[in-house]
Amino acid sequence: MDIFKSFLVVSMIIFIACEKEPVEEPPEISDSMPGKHIVDMAIDNNNEFFYITAEIDTRIDVPGYSSYMPIRLYLSKRSSETGDYEILDNDFIAANEIMFDRKNNLWARNSKKIYRKEGSTFRKVLELDDDAGLFNFFSVDKSNNIWAGGFTHGLYKIDDQLKVELYTSENSPLPKSSMTSIHIDENNNRWISMDEKGVLKITSDEWTWHNPATSDLTSQRIWSLTTDWDGNLWIGTGADNLPVNLMKYDGQHWHTVKPIDGDGYAVTGAIRILHSFNGKLYVVTEQTKNAAFQSNQLLVYDGSSWEQIIEIPEDDGIADLVWDEARQVVWVRTLNEGIFKIPG
Repeated sequence: MDIFKSFLVVSMIIFIACEKEPVEEPPEISDSMPGKHIVDMAIDNNNEFFYITAEIDTRIDVPGYSSYMPIRLYLSKRSSETGDYEILDNDFIAANEIMFDRKNNLWARNSKKIYRKEGSTFRKVLELDDDAGLFNFFSVDKSNNIWAGGFTHGLYKIDDQLKVELYTSENSPLPKSSMTSIHIDENNNRWISMDEKGVLKITSDEWTWHNPATSDLTSQRIWSLTTDWDGNLWIGTGADNLPVNLMKYDGQHWHTVKPIDGDGYAVTGAIRILHSFNGKLYVVTEQTKNAAFQSNQLLVYDGSSWEQIIEIPEDDGIADLVWDEARQVVWVRTLNEGIFKIPG
């Protein structure tokens, strides 16, 4: 998602108690937090918090008749939940996603460029040509390779020495150029959703394409992927007018699964976000009205029953879920209401 499209209106961070207690009055964000809006967050290998935040850049004079909105980005870190924010960069590169690799290097990307932090600067590792599409994701595997793709002309791999390799349908078994998401499982298998054309699995020496023509996999667009505690692959798909939004692959067969809300009713809509944390499946569904966002729900499945996290506002968009291994919690970043903490 482009940074201007992901512009967030955030005024507070809400902390949800681990017990099912009423949500307390949220504390104000510290004055030391730069910017006004949270764009992304990540947790490094030392369990410290990192944020991209943004605000309108008042240093730039914009004519009153112009629709141009200059944005100033900040990169900051926080050593604990209650610590002060340390500003690392008060004029951060145009990036809308950050992550850390196995060696704790900080990476950043936008829809055209991928960077790696080296000392106090960011090195541009990869840039797409104007006519080469857009990045939609990047992720790091167990061998510290970075994988990136999206609405591009292929799948990129950046190794530990920053060597870039491009896989296309001409030089590899890649079935198509556009991809929507990636998941790298505990066995270092790379699972890639090929838009509405199925799922590609890449192991160390084999590429396997699961597609609707050869299996019971849906022909709908796939938005999200994860694997659970038993190694089953789950895919998030769907839309308001489509019958399937969640499927599970057990290694042999595809099964349609109906996510259930807190009242026991099947939840419809697209599943945009799908994660497996600590023996639980986290499912974010999204409903639309007149082609615009209307509501979403956060559901948790433990293998036998469903739970709806009702503390997360349904009328606000959920942007991401971040698993915090050290604190055994899940951070839920919303578009307008801040960041919630729920027990993992």
